[in-house]
Amino acid sequence: MARWIAFLAGALYIDFLFHSGYAHGFGFEATTMAGRLGALFFVLIVTLLVYYISYKFFPPSFFHGVIFASGFFASFDIIVIHWVFQLHRLTYGPEVVVLEPLLVIAGVAMIIFSVKREKKLQEAAH
Repeated sequence: MARWIAFLAGALYIDFLFHSGYAHGFGFEATTMAGRLGALFFVLIVTLLVYYISYKFFPPSFFHGVIFASGFFASFDIIVIHWVFQLHRLTYGPEVVVLEPLLVIAGVAMIIFSVKREKKLQEAAH
């Protein structure tokens, strides 16, 4: 049950962060590459904070679930929604050509990391 809760919490959080492309923070609109990258950097910092909190204050399975869910949405969402169906992009500038493939690679790495760590944790428990 804890794994499902962790998966859903991570999935909803990442989905919220990655799908606010037209959001305006405090009335500002990111129209330049620096502004768009700054917005993504802010999301990165908040995401790392959530990872730290889930690592520090919750069981390891919860942390692994958050990492898995983040990796799943970072890779699956970009491939299917952004590339296949072209519904929206991470940003609407030229930096997307570099950022999206990096996020897909990072997402796959996060999935592999979390599955291996959770499997090792389960083997140690038995």
